Amino acid sequence: MRRLPLSGLAEGARALPPEAARYVARVLRMRAGDALEAFDPRAGLVAEARIARVQGDDVDITVGSLRAEAPQPPLVLVQGYPKGDKLGDVVRDATELGATLVIPAICARSIARPDAAKAGAKAERLASIAAEAARQCGRTRAPEIAPPLPLSDALDLARAHAAHRFVLWERATAPLGPELSRVDARAGAAFVIGPEGGLADEEVERADSLGFLARSLGPVVLRTETAATAVLGAYRVLTFPPG
Repeated sequence: MRRLPLSGLAEGARALPPEAARYVARVLRMRAGDALEAFDPRAGLVAEARIARVQGDDVDITVGSLRAEAPQPPLVLVQGYPKGDKLGDVVRDATELGATLVIPAICARSIARPDAAKAGAKAERLASIAAEAARQCGRTRAPEIAPPLPLSDALDLARAHAAHRFVLWERATAPLGPELSRVDARAGAAFVIGPEGGLADEEVERADSLGFLARSLGPVVLRTETAATAVLGAYRVLTFPPG
């Protein structure tokens, strides 16, 4: 069944917003009577819907009973606070790759620091990026984006969500790959990635004391945003259920 992202999903009759209407009428070429599944990525709601009218670029639908999507096992990314607009790119990729919680972490070697005066606008922008990425990839619920936290607090928060915990460190000697093949995704997983300057020794030691295993992604040093995409992509491939 075709799926359609629709903010403010509610039961009953409604006209589709212009962009969604054009997609239904021109791209999907749906007609009155056709069925689809509508979902709200912010609210995590889904419902069966039926096309009531298509006239040019105007589309009316009737939405059936709402239901909550089954919860996804926790997948947590602790991302060392990066420079520039990289955090938005990380949030977009993490959403597409199934993260349920993204925690920006202020680390000892973070070059950039959050601007308290712009915190509200930054949070809204990241939430918007996550919601849009969820709509694009068909996720029913966008991930939660935590406010920037000191790394110690970010580790505590991640620990509360996930049974399998890893810190990606360029000086680690054990590879991550064999560990991922043994992860029970239902128990949740968390990955910690440092900022551009990497993680300090004492930060890795703190993570280790909380049960985060220090593991390597290979012999080359990846950029912080590349590392996030690489590890979440590998996790998705290795833990996605067959069939």
